[in-house]
Amino acid sequence: MASLLMLLTAVDEGLGACFFGIMPEHLEPFRAEFGVPDEYDPIGGITIGYRAEELPPQSAHVAERRRGVDDVIHRGQWGQHV
Repeated sequence: MASLLMLLTAVDEGLGACFFGIMPEHLEPFRAEFGVPDEYDPIGGITIGYRAEELPPQSAHVAERRRGVDDVIHRGQWGQHV
């Protein structure tokens, strides 16, 4: 869930972001490149950055497509928002 929040925050800030999984055969090169201690076993990483300049700006419709709080939060039972 933390990675999802990071991805959504990046989009809200006008950045691009991508979660990627780390296959077991790529774990050691990933550890070496990013200095991950042996006691941690990462399952993925997140890239965050600016859009390429040759791409058109992100549409304002991205925020419009987000569902409102009342559509995604249910209290106790499905359909109860209060």
